[in-house]
Amino acid sequence: MEERWWVIVNPVAGNGRTGRRWGGLEARLRVEGIRMEVVFTQEPGHATALARQGIEAGFTTVVGVGGDGTLHEILNGLPLEDPERMQRIRLGMLPLGTGSDFVRTFGLPRDPVAAALRLREGRVHWVDVGQVTCRRAGETVTRYFVNAAGLGFDGEVADRTNRGIKAFGATGTYLVYLFLTLLMYQNKTVRLRLDGEEHAGRMNSVLVCNGRYFGGGMFIAPQAAVDDGWFDVIVLGDLGKGEIVWNLPRVYRGTHLTHPKITWRRAREVHVEAQERMFLQAEGELIGEAPAAFRLLPRALPFLA
Repeated sequence: MEERWWVIVNPVAGNGRTGRRWGGLEARLRVEGIRMEVVFTQEPGHATALARQGIEAGFTTVVGVGGDGTLHEILNGLPLEDPERMQRIRLGMLPLGTGSDFVRTFGLPRDPVAAALRLREGRVHWVDVGQVTCRRAGETVTRYFVNAAGLGFDGEVADRTNRGIKAFGATGTYLVYLFLTLLMYQNKTVRLRLDGEEHAGRMNSVLVCNGRYFGGGMFIAPQAAVDDGWFDVIVLGDLGKGEIVWNLPRVYRGTHLTHPKITWRRAREVHVEAQERMFLQAEGELIGEAPAAFRLLPRALPFLA
């Protein structure tokens, strides 16, 4: 008999689309013979507690239903620093959120029923995980991420997106708030250290990537591999507003790395300091601000892909 899944549903993901579709989707999955215990998030951060609850109850397959924000919360409820326990756990996602950029890297079907049937095959891909320590409300916090984190312009876009209405689809929503943020944004004076190599200057964003996509389909890190033991660090230098708009189509094609003000490096440890306030997002969720320190946990997560 197949193992029961611990399914964590975020009903507000995708501007409420997940909650509207879940009833019919659950019925379809049960017809397909998928056995599951279903729980619903009730507030921001609740998926982290629910992930811990499922693990403590003895479930070994945790499946999130939502987007990258839901994935981020569930990830932070897993015992990632305990490799022995992680050997017995598997995480999967049914993409019903606004972005779902991490599963895009794996080519997981966008149809949640087809995705669930793929997960049921039980093919585990061990992927790297990022750990970031930063400041939030005057305190030091540590979070984990599996797709991408960003500081600067990217962080402020994520903040505005999360506070706004996500009614334009993944790409449309991100672009609306990108342009709104661009109107007022000023680049930051940044000191960046990549495995001990120092960089300093005016920067628009520092993006620390494990996956290849973010922002609802932007091909931000075309060379990234989720299991290679490296962060792909994309630094957007002192780009002007016109340069950002002009080069935006290139980001969706993955050809932006040839721009003279954009650099790409690989690193296992990343440190970011800024003279001005610099917001930090991970998986599209605002989690704090600089100074921030990143380190890589190689192949720490068994992901169903």
